[in-house]
Amino acid sequence: MARTRHVAIASVAALAATAVLGGCGGKTDHLTADDGPVASGNGITPVKLVAHKGHKVEIKVTNTAKDKPHGFSIDEYGIKDTIDQGKTTTVKFKADKAGTFKVYCQLHPAHQPAQLTVS
Repeated sequence: MARTRHVAIASVAALAATAVLGGCGGKTDHLTADDGPVASGNGITPVKLVAHKGHKVEIKVTNTAKDKPHGFSIDEYGIKDTIDQGKTTTVKFKADKAGTFKVYCQLHPAHQPAQLTVS
């Protein structure tokens, strides 16, 4: 009888853990981008970033400039970040809108923008 109770308790614990971990799940798109010097001047590379609708998105952004901060913005997702020279930050959001969105340096509008496509 004690053995049956231990097995039942272990089974309930395993089911509870599965439910909790399943709720935390979801897929995450891990992307990287650089903001700073490019062949044509300054801008964000790669020029095209791709994520999947419904996924969590984490973009690791590095400011490759040695002399000034750069920005990283995606208006449709409310992202507006500033990255100091030589530093890296991670931008996180849920890709809840499909489409193609401009990714740009809000500090230097003349810099080459990139685009994020969510499908």
